Amino acid sequence: MERLMRSSHRTHCPFKGDAAYFSLVNGPENAVWSYEQPYDEMSVIKERLAFYPDKVDVSSA
Repeated sequence: MERLMRSSHRTHCPFKGDAAYFSLVNGPENAVWSYEQPYDEMSVIKERLAFYPDKVDVSSA
């Protein structure tokens, strides 16, 4: 999380709840989102990060 800055951008999904967005430090804005407090039925996604594939290249080391 040290490479992410919380953004003021927010969205709402009627099935999952409110999403918080993050920008990469020295990188694209709003490239990452997370449901920090999803609805109970979607608790499995709580605090997981999702990346826009057109803004970030994700690879494992």
